[in-house]
Amino acid sequence: MNLPALSADSALETHLETQAVLYPTLRQLVQLLPWNHLRVREYLQEQAKQNPFLQKNSANREALLEDILPSWYEPITREPSLQEHLQGQISALNITSRQREALIYLTTWLSPSGYLEESPLLWAAGSSCSASQLEAVVPLLQNLDPPGVGARSLQECLLIQLRDRPHSLTTLLVRDYLEDVAKCVGNSNEVKYNQQILREKLQQRLLEPPTLAALAAAIGEIQTLEPRPGRNFSYSPTSIVTPDLQAKPDANKWQVSLVSQVSQEYSLDEEALATLNIQKNSRLESLLQQARNLLTALDQWQENLLKVGQFLVERQQAFLTSQDNLDLVPTPQQLIAQSLGLSDATISRIVRDRHLLICGQQNRILPLRSLCPPVGVGGRTPTQIQQLIIQLIQEETTAKPYSDEQLSQLLKLRFGVEIARRTVVKYRQLAGIDSSHTRKFNKSKNS
Repeated sequence: MNLPALSADSALETHLETQAVLYPTLRQLVQLLPWNHLRVREYLQEQAKQNPFLQKNSANREALLEDILPSWYEPITREPSLQEHLQGQISALNITSRQREALIYLTTWLSPSGYLEESPLLWAAGSSCSASQLEAVVPLLQNLDPPGVGARSLQECLLIQLRDRPHSLTTLLVRDYLEDVAKCVGNSNEVKYNQQILREKLQQRLLEPPTLAALAAAIGEIQTLEPRPGRNFSYSPTSIVTPDLQAKPDANKWQVSLVSQVSQEYSLDEEALATLNIQKNSRLESLLQQARNLLTALDQWQENLLKVGQFLVERQQAFLTSQDNLDLVPTPQQLIAQSLGLSDATISRIVRDRHLLICGQQNRILPLRSLCPPVGVGGRTPTQIQQLIIQLIQEETTAKPYSDEQLSQLLKLRFGVEIARRTVVKYRQLAGIDSSHTRKFNKSKNS
């Protein structure tokens, strides 16, 4: 039996219907992918309170159908966090994917007040980006809303908000006299005296010193600036490390599994479905579709996470057993995506900030990203090349340390790694190793 061909109109209609189902689910999946299972479970609990069709299997429903009848139902809105507010802006910036990744990571270091805490070296300790790469995107962060976000000090925060007035008296006071300004706020006699002292300091510096009225106006303007740009947002601090995957030894081979089967904890509520069959209502039908989309995305989230974990654990069997970085197999994220039929963006979201629990006599937790080392020179990872250089330098004599050219030749002869001298210099410096001249000098001085 020959079926009639679809007309152009019917084909378009079918395509649009598919989009209507796919896109909401895809949006949900994109949202879930970077989250660990604790954050996903928290999100599901929030949704279950608002949606009568989403049921938690292990406990009584926390939301009854009668509690959210369409006549007065309004979804509970959650105040966005500062990180969520910034990530929306970052996604719209015309920057490289590497810069975008660094910017999003940097937002996790923001304090509740909106300040960047700690040092670039500490930022880099938990990221694939270097300290210099993270520091380079700080100005991009400081250009975002709210004004002053990403500052490292109160002074920097206020100066960011005064960028459009670089030559104003207000900017001068914040840049060079902020401590004096703090003593000039109020109406007491002491404050008036301090204002006069500040004006005299300005007289020694400016050709046309400001009047007391102009000085008071500039101080008043400083008081209108926001010293805590993040205070109007909820706060999402850097999360505690929570592994989503676990690897266990099984017959001399490592097997991977999910730490938590979140998708088995929720399902559609049969009671709510029966009520909808009796009482047709567009609002409730919309809620039902939302619940279905979320459950579909949840299944896909777990499936993709497990597929990536299984691929990486299978590929890094030797490393998991030895814990020696020299046993790591180069595994760029593009290779994972091609092997599993997933997009590069999906792999990036899965491995970013996600961790693997290695079960054994002494459990340990590894960043999943550490199992995805890029391909370096000679098929080795950059970390492996650094370790090989360190190994060679540990064998050198004090009187005749290896030059970079000699290290290049030894890497080829001993390990089969063809690497140019200038590349040796790069990896030697990344490993924090001095030049041969400096090594010789330091060793002779200490001997």
